[in-house]
Amino acid sequence: AATRLGADLLHGSGLRSGFANSEHLPSYTQVNLSASQTFNVDGFGKLEGRLAVINVFDRVYQLRDGSGIGVGAPQYGPRRGLYLGATRYF
Repeated sequence: AATRLGADLLHGSGLRSGFANSEHLPSYTQVNLSASQTFNVDGFGKLEGRLAVINVFDRVYQLRDGSGIGVGAPQYGPRRGLYLGATRYF
């Protein structure tokens, strides 16, 4: 049975904002983690289970604030999310 672990870090310096894009938003960092495990099940085949956690520390950050040129509404990064998955291989 093979186990795989993964991690990634997303860092943004902050988009431009304000009148004529003369300011910018604060920088942000997001941490994501994942794990997968493969099993061989007799009479069933190969099965892989996966778990991913997005934005592990549940940090709230703003991608854009709705100001600036061509920006109509504020937008935020994703909140913490937990994702499970399974795949059966024949």
